[in-house]
Amino acid sequence: MQFRNAKWFVVGLVSVLGSISSAASFTLTKGAGYQIEPIYGFETVYRDYPTPHINTRIMYGARLTVGSDLLSGELEYTKASDTEDFSTAPEKIKTEDEKLKLGVRSTYRFNTIVFASGRLGGQATKETRTETSGGVETKTEEPIKYNPYAGASVGVTLGPLSLSVNSTVIFRDGSDMSKNDYQNTFSVGIGY
Repeated sequence: MQFRNAKWFVVGLVSVLGSISSAASFTLTKGAGYQIEPIYGFETVYRDYPTPHINTRIMYGARLTVGSDLLSGELEYTKASDTEDFSTAPEKIKTEDEKLKLGVRSTYRFNTIVFASGRLGGQATKETRTETSGGVETKTEEPIKYNPYAGASVGVTLGPLSLSVNSTVIFRDGSDMSKNDYQNTFSVGIGY
């Protein structure tokens, strides 16, 4: 049910901002612009509870990029949830994450259609975990965690529409790369 509401929120946001974009494109400095991208993808996340393991799950959200190809600012919100079942206590763990990224992006255009981008920044993560053990649910809200991220994307531009595939690493532990989180997303952007 939550996914359906979020999907309609993202569609509505893109529609409203897309209609505003026509007026806003005339007020930006020459060579600059913005882009709104609903994003959908999967991520692999490191879990250290109840035992260290990797979990893969679906995530969705939206990204706003403002600036020029050489240097743009980006703001991204994503949400993901998953449920894991175990044979011992706790028998079930449901984890919900909300992530907010703030960073910079640089884009190189090979021609008028194909482009590649690199990105750097920081991510804040709010995690809520619900454990079920012996039929009793315990909800725990973890403190917000801050981590750096870096990523790359390739895509195509067709007028104001762009399609891209992105891969981003969220660095959780610089000494052990197996504990980092990886997000792979597909996005469709509208912008000027």
